Amino acid sequence: MTLTHAHPVAPVAPKSAQRPPCADLPRDWDMDTGTPDTWRTAVRLCQGCPLLTQCRQLAQTLTARGDGPRAMIWAGVAYDAAGKVVENLEAHRVVSADHKRPIRIVRNGPRPMCSETVKATPKRRIVLGQRIGSHS
Repeated sequence: MTLTHAHPVAPVAPKSAQRPPCADLPRDWDMDTGTPDTWRTAVRLCQGCPLLTQCRQLAQTLTARGDGPRAMIWAGVAYDAAGKVVENLEAHRVVSADHKRPIRIVRNGPRPMCSETVKATPKRRIVLGQRIGSHS
């Protein structure tokens, strides 16, 4: 059987050109989970990422404004929960969940504007020493 009309096949870009490796397995870049082996692998994968330069620039910009990476590997650099660079992955210890810093939302664009005016929340009074629902 001979094919007379062959359809050209579009070349598929390598997976790394389509998405950074951290997009597929983000937990491997989280310093609150994993092991030194997974962190070293994440750092190595960052070094070969096609977006490394842009990622490094974004990390520098965020750090300059006080919103630097915390408890993650970003642009091939490991940061602890306080945002300090982790030089020795073998010596890094994960802080228990009870002592983690609260989550901070980092915005890379303008803040969304609310179209409605938010009504003020009514103030609540707490009266100590009385039973709830007592009408005496």
